[in-house]
Amino acid sequence: MADLTILGSVNLDVVLRVASLPRPGETVSATGSDHYLGGKGANQAVAAARSGVNLEFHACLGDDEDGAWLISELEVLSVPSGDIEKLPSMRSGRAYICVDAAGENHIVVDAGANAQLKVVPPKRADAKVVLSQLETPIETTLAYCASLAGSNTTAVLNAAPAILRARDDLFHVMNIIVMNESELAFYAEIESLPEDIEDITRIARTLLSRADQVIIVTCGAAGALAISRNHLHVTPARRTKARDTTGSGDCFCGTLCARLAMGDQLDAAMQYASIAASLSVEKDGAAASMPSREDVELIIFEMESEEVPG
Repeated sequence: MADLTILGSVNLDVVLRVASLPRPGETVSATGSDHYLGGKGANQAVAAARSGVNLEFHACLGDDEDGAWLISELEVLSVPSGDIEKLPSMRSGRAYICVDAAGENHIVVDAGANAQLKVVPPKRADAKVVLSQLETPIETTLAYCASLAGSNTTAVLNAAPAILRARDDLFHVMNIIVMNESELAFYAEIESLPEDIEDITRIARTLLSRADQVIIVTCGAAGALAISRNHLHVTPARRTKARDTTGSGDCFCGTLCARLAMGDQLDAAMQYASIAASLSVEKDGAAASMPSREDVELIIFEMESEEVPG
């Protein structure tokens, strides 16, 4: 049985490179375009697979050319495809992404077959970690993760894209919830982004529903925070020059859950995931930019060597 189970989306990412992101009502010219394997679930599955974890991935694709190409890309990247359903007369999901010269992006998603994902909850929880996101039906994720109650499986939700219903219907069944600063502000229903660690911690704690829950807030170049009712852990970010930030959050989530499933404690898994995410922004694309275990371990070795007096 798999150590990590991922329920998630698969999209064809259509990426347009622009000098600057368009403002409302503005038309800009693309300087180039590409297409990649994407979707939050697929990105996270690739990141996890490249970390070396034993993985199963539940997803839906359309029975179309996009779907066939996406399956082949997943298999090339060592993501098992046996639990991916292909639906007749359905189109596969697509994401349309504008990326500017600084690596920032705007993304519009057309769910397609992702909106039809249905997974039968397990009769017995075998996976050590289950990871899900919000590009597939909340009902499917809720039924699956609710069935894990009383087991030793850790249920992790990447609460993106932000959907208010998820807070009310889904957060309570999760052990770990991962979000960025914008998503934190959305779920807390505040207009401005939190400004400092104390502010982020206070706001995140209002979203906790149990003493054993943890909310992880990713803060880009400022690192990541793991927040529970009585504890705060800060993971600093590795300095890097971003080329394309698309999928960096997915890299963090997929790698984090892989490391947890492989036996890491949360603090160590966060450090590993933070380094992996920093490597991912140095390359183009989402799934295509996910670093290998060897890539991450080399950076860890270099960082530890720099800390040793010589």
